[in-house]
Amino acid sequence: MIVTMKFPRMNKELLKKFIDIRPVMNALNRRYSQNHEEFFKMYSEDCVINGYGGPLTADDYTRFFSKRSMRREPALTREMTNLSYKVGKHVISLAEGMPNEGVFPISKVDIEVKGTGRLLLEGSDLSAALQYIPSQGLPPLLSELRQFQNDVHRPPAVPRDVIVTNGGQHGIYQCMDLLMEEGDPVVLNEYTYTGAHVALKPYNPEIISIPEDQYGMIPETLESILSARLSRGLKMPKLLYIIPTGSNPTGTVVPEERRRKIYELACRFDFLIIEDDPYVFCNYSEKRVPTFLSLDTCGRVIRLDSLSKVVSAGLRAGWVTAPTPVLQKLELHMQSELLHSCTLSQVILHHLISNREALASHLKAARDLYRQRRDALSDALQGLTGLADWTLPDAGLFFWLKVRGVEDVHNMVFRTALKRGLMVVPGQAFSYYTNAPCQYIRLTFSRIRYENMNTATRHLADIIKEEQQLYLQKLPQRLATER
Repeated sequence: MIVTMKFPRMNKELLKKFIDIRPVMNALNRRYSQNHEEFFKMYSEDCVINGYGGPLTADDYTRFFSKRSMRREPALTREMTNLSYKVGKHVISLAEGMPNEGVFPISKVDIEVKGTGRLLLEGSDLSAALQYIPSQGLPPLLSELRQFQNDVHRPPAVPRDVIVTNGGQHGIYQCMDLLMEEGDPVVLNEYTYTGAHVALKPYNPEIISIPEDQYGMIPETLESILSARLSRGLKMPKLLYIIPTGSNPTGTVVPEERRRKIYELACRFDFLIIEDDPYVFCNYSEKRVPTFLSLDTCGRVIRLDSLSKVVSAGLRAGWVTAPTPVLQKLELHMQSELLHSCTLSQVILHHLISNREALASHLKAARDLYRQRRDALSDALQGLTGLADWTLPDAGLFFWLKVRGVEDVHNMVFRTALKRGLMVVPGQAFSYYTNAPCQYIRLTFSRIRYENMNTATRHLADIIKEEQQLYLQKLPQRLATER
């Protein structure tokens, strides 16, 4: 039935005005769409990289894999699970060892999501969210992540794929197990994420520590060290681990020219790059820096993504993007380790990723919130002038302070500061060699109450002064005749 309505004259005029502004509304919608596309742009329009040689072949990757990972074989039952998601419902199955959905006690999951509305799971949708899935991940989520990575990074045409992990730390652990042998050399920043260190410890690696400045890892230093090792006939590293955006703990962002140089060195000295990028959406500069993945013409980048800092830490939402031969090995590890990441978490992640504009809006709000908190703590830190040195972090969640007049902050952190009711992290936590003296401390601005910031920095100033006095008292006193 078609219903017609007669409008009074004024309503007709209003309707005409509304019709006349539709082009404006369409333009605004296009602009919003373009804005969210620009927000997710992690590549350079001028991203052609020449002179690095061709892509690695499947056989080339075997020289990077550990003997341990080469011994892994597919679990046939897991392969049957993969197959069950591909064949049609007309196939009668007596194969998978899946539980009957009738035993699941949860009848409904109802989640209200900011910006995207309600995520309601019940019936067959809920049954699927509580069931076993392929080790690589929930098939609809994998499809969405492949498209997301292509749109965000525009990686060069190298065969690669994604696998869903239990957050970024899980990806780090899997990569270290895949690539490391006992005593292998590995390239790290002088100070870097503790989770990388604990994943490496069982392999007793040789750490090639590269210092950084306000722009992150210094490629000229890396080149000099690697050239010297090569000329001396020393074992060369197979991998470099780096947090290029918002390095934890230093907050630096490696600029494009340095990323290109580091990638060139990876090709020249034949190592893989583990690009761990959990703070990529916490970049407070307006400039978008191309990711290593976007530069990867040769298949040397294993990229780790996580939404732990901007969506939910407990959701454990992460994924790895890697060349296909590498990803196949990671999937075998997943089969033996935990079968697959949590299905329900993957369903929620799929809901978030597939609503791209709403996700962009949320991530912008998260970035703005963290930027405001960073700036507030920066103001409060002015009371430490003359007591410590620091720079404003370009990304991430941390300030990295070098304490003056204290050669080792360990006592200051665990005795003096705790006694005064203040917790900070000593720089040793981010050094592979945790017993070495360190002058640095890390301060986190993500959760501290605004009203506590000035109080915390006043306490910290008093703590540093007290520790400086303790240090002076420990110095050997010179005799009067020596003065």
